[in-house]
Amino acid sequence: MIGWAALEDVELRSLVQEVVSRDASAPFGAYIFRGDERGAELGRHVERAVFLEAFGNTPEVLEEQYGRYEPWSVFICVVDHLRSIPAGVMRVLLPSPQGFKSLNDIEPVWGVSAAALAECNGLRLDLDRTWDVATLAIAADYRGKAARGVVSMGLYQTLTLAARRCGIEWFVAILDMPVFRMIRWRLRMIFAGYEGIAPLPYLGSAASIPAWCDVVAAERHLAATDQDLHAVLVNGVGLEPALRPVDLGSADRISAWRRRLAAGQ
Repeated sequence: MIGWAALEDVELRSLVQEVVSRDASAPFGAYIFRGDERGAELGRHVERAVFLEAFGNTPEVLEEQYGRYEPWSVFICVVDHLRSIPAGVMRVLLPSPQGFKSLNDIEPVWGVSAAALAECNGLRLDLDRTWDVATLAIAADYRGKAARGVVSMGLYQTLTLAARRCGIEWFVAILDMPVFRMIRWRLRMIFAGYEGIAPLPYLGSAASIPAWCDVVAAERHLAATDQDLHAVLVNGVGLEPALRPVDLGSADRISAWRRRLAAGQ
């Protein structure tokens, strides 16, 4: 079921218990769900709550903004196994005939086309090997220092591992400035803004900035500058006491699903 209505607490916990790993022993777990899978509702639940709280985006606004991209949406979720609730989400858009929201929205807001901006910055984006990190949200209960670290790093680790598994070379996004600064601090400058544009209001955010990441170059940078972070993001090790890593078989299923969608099946 795909929908935008809020989940009741009992329904939410029941859904978590339905879709999480039965043998999970770590307090948290990372999961990937196709947009048409029931587990994707966990991601939408966090998205709705956080975007309403932070930016005043109602479910109707989210449907208007993201509805056209729903068939190509994938949800990376970190779940609290102990409480049976979702703690954080990334909505990732796969390559599609709709394009990427984080590129489509650049010209209406910043007044320059994404293609021209990429050319001016010397970027040669291969759109067939690009993912759009369209939303990033961490539930209010998990923004304390300790929990935020596990949840956010679990999301970033899963994104990176799944992208490498699927042959993805670029990420694009439009990020609220506090989130942009936090990601650059936590991930050692993996995401960069485009030169030639400045932060502007965007979808309720007082200041957001389009950003990009060269996945291969970022991996090389981490290998040379931060072995511990490289181990977490690239090798997928280091979070296991607190977080059950994603089953990368789900990334393989995402690739197969995208091929079927592209073929119109």
